[in-house]
Amino acid sequence: MTFRATLALAAGYFPTAMKLPRRLLTHFLPLVCVISAHAKPLPDSVVTQAASRIDRILADDLKSAGLKPNPVIDDATFLRRSYLGIIGRIPSEMEARQFLDNPSNDRRSKLIDSLVASPGFDSHLFNWAADLLRVQTRQEQFGLGWHVWLRQSIAEDKPWDKMVAEMLGSTGHCTTDPAVGYYLRDRNMQLDNFSNTMSVFLGRQIGCAQCHDHPFDDWTQYEYYQMAAFGGGIEFRSSDAQDLVRKTIKTLAAPRLDAAPTISMNNKQERNQGIRKQRNERQKLVRNIGNQFRPLFKDFNKNAILEDADSKLVLPEDYKYRDAKPGEVVPPETLFGAKLVNIAPAERRETFASWVTSQDNPFFSKVIANRLWARAFGHGLIDPIDDWKDDSETAHPEVLACLEATMKGAKYDLRQFLRILYHTRLFQRECLTEEPTMGVPLAFRGPVLTRMSAEQIFDSFLILTRGKVDDESSSAFTKSWDTYRKQVAGLLHAEPRELIVLAESAKQGEVLLRKAQSDQRDAQKALAEAKTPEARQKAQATFQEARMKQRDAREQADPFKSMQMSMGGGNKKKNDGNGSLRASEYPAPFQPGSLVREFGGSDRQTTSSSATTATVPQALALLNDYKTDIAAGKKSRLGQTLINIKSPNERLDCLFVTLFSRPPSPEEEKKYRTLASDPTALRDLARAMLTSNRFLFIQ
Repeated sequence: MTFRATLALAAGYFPTAMKLPRRLLTHFLPLVCVISAHAKPLPDSVVTQAASRIDRILADDLKSAGLKPNPVIDDATFLRRSYLGIIGRIPSEMEARQFLDNPSNDRRSKLIDSLVASPGFDSHLFNWAADLLRVQTRQEQFGLGWHVWLRQSIAEDKPWDKMVAEMLGSTGHCTTDPAVGYYLRDRNMQLDNFSNTMSVFLGRQIGCAQCHDHPFDDWTQYEYYQMAAFGGGIEFRSSDAQDLVRKTIKTLAAPRLDAAPTISMNNKQERNQGIRKQRNERQKLVRNIGNQFRPLFKDFNKNAILEDADSKLVLPEDYKYRDAKPGEVVPPETLFGAKLVNIAPAERRETFASWVTSQDNPFFSKVIANRLWARAFGHGLIDPIDDWKDDSETAHPEVLACLEATMKGAKYDLRQFLRILYHTRLFQRECLTEEPTMGVPLAFRGPVLTRMSAEQIFDSFLILTRGKVDDESSSAFTKSWDTYRKQVAGLLHAEPRELIVLAESAKQGEVLLRKAQSDQRDAQKALAEAKTPEARQKAQATFQEARMKQRDAREQADPFKSMQMSMGGGNKKKNDGNGSLRASEYPAPFQPGSLVREFGGSDRQTTSSSATTATVPQALALLNDYKTDIAAGKKSRLGQTLINIKSPNERLDCLFVTLFSRPPSPEEEKKYRTLASDPTALRDLARAMLTSNRFLFIQ
């Protein structure tokens, strides 16, 4: 294919092709055209060719810098790295032996493809995406819906640009468009939400310009408000609820309004007084009827957004620069990429969503490609990954350009893009021995050594204690959400008089709730002051009764809240039953004190806030916690397996293959054989192996 023909083929999906140097285009663009021409999943040959192209560009960069790539890792290290990196857990003993005993030459590529296509990939990628977006499953009425929407979007391979566009352009109530969770996550904090949007999807840290001109970049405060003005029409209320309120008021008020006496037309003054009186009575009637059931929709109403064309963003009252005045309306305008001005108010967010996710946006494709590179290899080509500058440097600029084009060619399919990265030779090389310096371009002679995340540790312990793990997504969250949506839909279609009855019940529930809260406080005080066992027993019974009444009253006071409460903890009962569901199947974030939080699991307050820093409590948990007693715990599958193995050598072999995905070396076998003969010593050995770098790090 000629160079000109290649450009013509690429024009449909790569509009910026003509802007790149001819050297770069001839280097990778023909391959990208091949990628985009195939349906998903991509053929093995296309994936291999794309991965090889990345490796060749990387090798050229290293050679120019006088560096050599690291050696290729052994099968056992590759096995463990693949399972942890691709599906987020260690392999089971059986999975490890199947791979290590496989004599085929293509066993590595087949393992990668099988893991990428597995439900475990969805689970692991969901943990990453939910942490990036700060999804909180229990956050009011929208949290579960957003959780379910994101998990389903990942499982069905919804393209990243479409997912982002749906979130940024979402509208309505969470039960009809769960993607509104992205905005509801930061309700009434639109500017903070906008700053987060720019950081997450475009890699630009511009939050400083919210209060003053950016001290380290070219952004001014006025320019910040110009960009933020695309979301200036967001209102946190439900049009469905408002329509239902108006309909109910009209239905219930009409009979009484129709019965109003006819105003005499004989005297002008009397007629005007009568009109005013009738208007006041009408307004009072409408207000009284509305007040009867408006509280019913208080929480429901704020779990929705709509676009108010009359609402605009204005500068803060303390604005101090000369280019505008405090309180002045700011029109939306883009400051890089495609220049967009004079946007119709009703089209602001839709226009913004299209601009962010456009292939012509200078950062969108590169940022997500760099984020996934960092996820696969432990460090971004651009670092920090969420703080790009116009002069940001990388040791491999042509690799980054290739990744950007590959992401576009793959049509933002995250599964296929990661599949290409996992098939690179780089993924099979030994880790770097040095720690990267933040902000300094890194030469990728191999992946960066990384510690297992909290979710990887949690899911790996399922292998150790249960012998297997359920990689399939549980249906509990989806069923709860579907039930909730049906209940809400039924309530929104209820007859006006039914709503009044429900509202009266809710009003009574509020009275009962206040009474139960007061009784509980009194009982708690009496319990603290009780001097005799009989008095304490009586106060305790009163306290428990008040708690029960408080729970019932709370459900009666807010039927929408009670629906939400009926969603419960998602999969708690099922997890307690078989214990094989993964971290992604629990409501997020995990509670403080849980294993996941102890090992750095995110609290979902800030973007990608999970941590892998080692702490003393973590070491103590691995050494002493009953939940990590994998060799002797009564419920531990590994412990039961070790007991049933009679030979000390076989017992040691089982322990090493399960924990390290490899048999012990001759030196290790000689050193630890005597420990394998003693159950107590073997238990201590297992604990020590859990705290070792070999287990906790992805080599």
